[in-house]
Amino acid sequence: MSSQHIRKATIETALEVAQNIREEDKQEVEGLGHSLAALPFSVILSDVAVAFYDTQDRICGIAGICPTDKQGEGQVWMLCTNYVLDSPQTFVRQAKKWLRQQEKNYSLLWNLADARNTHHHKLCRLLGFKALRVVQPPPFYLPYLEIVKLCA
Repeated sequence: MSSQHIRKATIETALEVAQNIREEDKQEVEGLGHSLAALPFSVILSDVAVAFYDTQDRICGIAGICPTDKQGEGQVWMLCTNYVLDSPQTFVRQAKKWLRQQEKNYSLLWNLADARNTHHHKLCRLLGFKALRVVQPPPFYLPYLEIVKLCA
């Protein structure tokens, strides 16, 4: 998939996002005991991984869907840079477009979102995800929202 604002994610784009990640997104990753150094592996492990760019060709975020052991289920993920705040409408429009294209391959998408990351909460709602419950996963037992989206 390639367009003006959505392009195939690469190890290089993953490293660029990791170096310029929003602080709240960094906390979300680290709160689950993960490292930003693993972001390139998330790109590699995803069925599809994309990078989102703004109208000035700056990277706003990266996203992907990793397969799970359950048929039709995918673990969706997304991390953003601060550039997402400069043109949120473009980002949301492109994220919706990408997600619509992916939904035909899944019956359910899910993940955890840090309860402190209000930007992600709003984005998840705009993309059609529902928060089911608050969970406190190890290793730090911080509050995370379990988010899901049923696909057509």
